[in-house]
Amino acid sequence: MKNFQSWNRRDIITKPLAWLAATRIFSGFDFLFAETPSAASEAAAPILYRTLGNTGIRMPIVSMGVMNASIPAVVRRAYEVGMRHFDTAAGYQQGRNEEMVGKVIKELGTRDQVTISTKTYIPPTQRRTRESTDRIRKIFEGSLTRLQMDHVDILYYHAVDSADEAGLEGPLTALTSLKKDGKTRFIGISTHSPEAILRETTKLGVFDVALVIYNYTMASDKGLADAIDLAARKGIGLVAMKTQAGGTTRPDPKLPRNLPACSQTALLKWVLQNKSFGTAIPGFTTFEQLEQNFTVARNLEYTEPERQFLANKESVAQAEFCVQCGQCRSDCPLEVEIPTLMRSHMYAVQYSNHGLARDTLAEIVRGKGLDACADCASCRATCRGTVNIARKISDLKEIAERDFTVVA
Repeated sequence: MKNFQSWNRRDIITKPLAWLAATRIFSGFDFLFAETPSAASEAAAPILYRTLGNTGIRMPIVSMGVMNASIPAVVRRAYEVGMRHFDTAAGYQQGRNEEMVGKVIKELGTRDQVTISTKTYIPPTQRRTRESTDRIRKIFEGSLTRLQMDHVDILYYHAVDSADEAGLEGPLTALTSLKKDGKTRFIGISTHSPEAILRETTKLGVFDVALVIYNYTMASDKGLADAIDLAARKGIGLVAMKTQAGGTTRPDPKLPRNLPACSQTALLKWVLQNKSFGTAIPGFTTFEQLEQNFTVARNLEYTEPERQFLANKESVAQAEFCVQCGQCRSDCPLEVEIPTLMRSHMYAVQYSNHGLARDTLAEIVRGKGLDACADCASCRATCRGTVNIARKISDLKEIAERDFTVVA
């Protein structure tokens, strides 16, 4: 199989067509191929831009979350249709994701026309150590090398999910010094626990940008809505991720659902109706998903099918999206890190990204991850929302045993 560096123009044309044909045969999900407005059909409408907090960066409201993408031509096409913000991370695809982004932007010669964000991650157990500052700087220097850039526009302190870790001295020293040195224009924080982190970030007054999960399954969370509003009023640039409830275009085949094509644009529009967000970074891996997502950048008005989808309360239940509230932990006698298990399941099943699932599981402290679930015949944990925790843990056990080794 060719790696991304060896794709040529013929591959760009023929490979996606071959994959599309294969997917039609094997996927069984007709909604992926239902007719939707193309970016070309919306070309008469201007692209909607917003300013990202106090950074002064103006960008289209729809950007590219590159995490799961592996075809350079998709990144190139994203730029061609009008996307100007590309989000990656040091850990995505063991660095290959950054390499791909850097190679495409260099070939296009458009570095000064795009906003590049990346992320450095160190495990929570290392964040309080003296070495954390040097560790973050070293990881980031590797990112710059892979991106073939002398600086990025946004550098995120990645996957910070407890408020007390947001202001730790070591990570903040690394980030602020890199900003002072011109290695990054702005510093940010990314989180799967948005309310707590946004409130702490607002107090700290250090971060320029916050990347947070936000989607329709969280519509009734008033505390989160207030935290988002407060952060925006303080000038923090807000970027939304997991906007389509964790990749519902790749639903769990064990669930009896067949979401309509309009679900994806409806979910993305719902997020961007909140003007506190400067942009969203939906993840996509195909040309079709790219074109579908970017129609939203030109028009946020709901179509009638989109209205009907959002009005159907079963849509939220079917997504089984874990909002990472953590309330389920108290149900488990071993206090297993269930939210991280649920996120790992999303990566493995809905994103089909087993590498990221494996790495996420490996980050959990021994005795608090999937290893702790090995001897349980049944799971006592119950989701306060709609997630079937027991089934997803069972899925993870099966996937881990079959496809990868979990390292604690």
